[in-house]
Amino acid sequence: MKALFLAIALSIAGCTKSSTTTDASTSPVPDMLPIVKEALPSTLESSAAIVVRKLNAISPFANSNLTELQTRMFAPGPVDFQFRIKKIDERLDSLADAIKACESTTTTTYNPPAVANSWTFPMEFSCVQTIDASSQGTSDMKVYFGKSGGYWYVGEFQTNADFTSGDGEPPSMAVLAKIAEDGNTMTAVQISVERISSVDYATFTQIIADKENGIFEISTASSASDSQTASTGANYTGLGCGVQMRTDSTLIYAAGVFDQGPTCGSVATVCATAADFTDTTGCGSLTSFSSLALDRTDISGTNAKLMIVDRNGLPSF
Repeated sequence: MKALFLAIALSIAGCTKSSTTTDASTSPVPDMLPIVKEALPSTLESSAAIVVRKLNAISPFANSNLTELQTRMFAPGPVDFQFRIKKIDERLDSLADAIKACESTTTTTYNPPAVANSWTFPMEFSCVQTIDASSQGTSDMKVYFGKSGGYWYVGEFQTNADFTSGDGEPPSMAVLAKIAEDGNTMTAVQISVERISSVDYATFTQIIADKENGIFEISTASSASDSQTASTGANYTGLGCGVQMRTDSTLIYAAGVFDQGPTCGSVATVCATAADFTDTTGCGSLTSFSSLALDRTDISGTNAKLMIVDRNGLPSF
């Protein structure tokens, strides 16, 4: 991924004032990464996002489906959600004063386009900040935020300046997050869209973390097949046929199609130890997901473009 998250100049365009300087105080929005980190076993911490603890050795008898999931979703790369939310945490800290000034402003509901089948995620925004990332190839980058009903709502949107010509770096993507004011829970989605031969393809990743109870879930699927990914280097997970995972930091349960091919195969399930990914039993309490069960046909590249590139339905402040 291009160095989209290098220090960049901020062009502040908020609800009540403008500024050309970054805010130095701490954001009132709880950081997302610590919530995720508390709910994850060390074997699933991304080194790109976290100064990791000494990781437990993965057993040579580890379940291959889980090692594939680890490689695709919990390691440095274009869909490393832990790196992404860490950078959003840092950006919100840089916008702390603007966020505090906006904290009591009445919110407007934003209902994002249905990028995934059966997915709804109403957001409550009251202000927006514009980020100047043009030097990194991003033509339009904005951060929305608001507080309502005991939650902070955050949306970060960025569009590649050359999206219409098929350029995929930096990625055109959005992250939407709902974070409890007490910093115990968060739900987020990371969505990317890329144009390949005039067709828009998307990846959808849903993250649910409960620090207090030590539960973490992730669900992901892509509308692209491995043929688009291999031929273009598209920013997809390699798990596009759809995978869900739930962990309590002791056990990991996962279900889905772990091999992405031209056609999606049969669903497999895994129950394994979180320490070394070896198969085990006792995952019964983890088999009920809060996240969506998705496959390739559930993801709409058209709606992803409406959200990320066209900014359909976003409020104006």
